[in-house]
Amino acid sequence: MWLKKKKKITPTVYTEEMCPRCGNKDKRNFDEGDYIYKIGSNCKKCSEVTMISAIYGEYPMEKKQKQSQEL
Repeated sequence: MWLKKKKKITPTVYTEEMCPRCGNKDKRNFDEGDYIYKIGSNCKKCSEVTMISAIYGEYPMEKKQKQSQEL
């Protein structure tokens, strides 16, 4: 019996920035040096300085899962 090697699937890591004034949330790719409560960029809605509120990873969906969800 031959065993198939499983592919290592790595998650895509995202950083979420939130504006304290208007509550707008923006998701972007993780950059080296990001951490929670770090000062981020300017808000796209009100130009207030944002703060990093979350850092998380998402695994890509497999083709079989995508096809079953479309049905």
